[in-house]
Amino acid sequence: MDKQVRCWAARVEKNRAEEVRRKLLKLGVLNLRLKPFEEDGFIHFPLKDGGSVGDILRELKVSMVAASFEERPRRPRSLEEAVSGKLPVELLDLLPSSYDLIGDIILVEIPRELKPYEKIVAEGLMRLYPGVRTVLSKEGATKGVYRLREYRVIAGLNKFETIHREHGCIYRVDLKKAFFNPRMSGERLRVASAVSGGEKVLDMFAGIGSFSIVIARRQPTAKILAIELNPEAYRLMLENIRLNRVEDRVKPILGDCREVLKEVREKFDRVIMDLPHSSINYLDLALEKVKPNGIIHLYLVGGGGDPIGDACERALERVRDLGFGADVVYARTVMEIAPRRSTIALDLRVKRE
Repeated sequence: MDKQVRCWAARVEKNRAEEVRRKLLKLGVLNLRLKPFEEDGFIHFPLKDGGSVGDILRELKVSMVAASFEERPRRPRSLEEAVSGKLPVELLDLLPSSYDLIGDIILVEIPRELKPYEKIVAEGLMRLYPGVRTVLSKEGATKGVYRLREYRVIAGLNKFETIHREHGCIYRVDLKKAFFNPRMSGERLRVASAVSGGEKVLDMFAGIGSFSIVIARRQPTAKILAIELNPEAYRLMLENIRLNRVEDRVKPILGDCREVLKEVREKFDRVIMDLPHSSINYLDLALEKVKPNGIIHLYLVGGGGDPIGDACERALERVRDLGFGADVVYARTVMEIAPRRSTIALDLRVKRE
């Protein structure tokens, strides 16, 4: 049975309940730690202790009675607090410090030592984020040309599809069928904010459309060509374009960008290459399709003691080998993907040598 707390209450007719609730909240006398209840056609609101409460209720023409209330469940402030008392103390330092929240799904990597307690950890995450309905364990690395990975349900509903909201956009995501990385959210916004009115943008590896759509929403006069190889990701992109009402701005194409771009004659103000492990192999296409002084947003993996320096060196060497020149006008580490290996964002301003 839930813990009961006895205190003074405002007893209000149902037809006045919302009006009185708002006034009590505004006056700061409503006890938000306790849950109101209905009895015999009256709503009972828990009150904070205070000498002025009686005067306030008289002004509102509301009676005051003593009543017992259930406490509202308190949301934990951290994962450690959410699992406190359920895990051996010596394992608390092994709790995941980061996890991905995609719609109402959490993706988490459980350390080997915590595997016997993974359900406790997952349920702790659901307490920490009450809107979450599923916790998935990441099983292995992304692999294959479609960049997919295996997931295992460890708590909640057996589902892999969700609606994700980001920067005012709505995306249908299916983690079993199409790659999506919420940690690129900041990059998507940064690139979209850099696009000027009337620009033509080429999104070479568009996925479910997350770069293309946020650009279209933030810059309505831009035109984006979005190419995707994975048929399932392409299907989701079509739906996301419709959900965000950008059909007039984003042109989706299903296919290998190397084949698709053979038929494309136009040049673009900027090119997005969000395929970190192999984007450098497609730089020849981007260089051919970008306008003079255009920007290539290149994402690639950098390693060693200086991942940014490593990425810049490899990118510029490849650009020179292809007969072009470029300046790095922006460079930063987006995320660490393994010890001494990180995804690097480079903005290249391109000129033909």
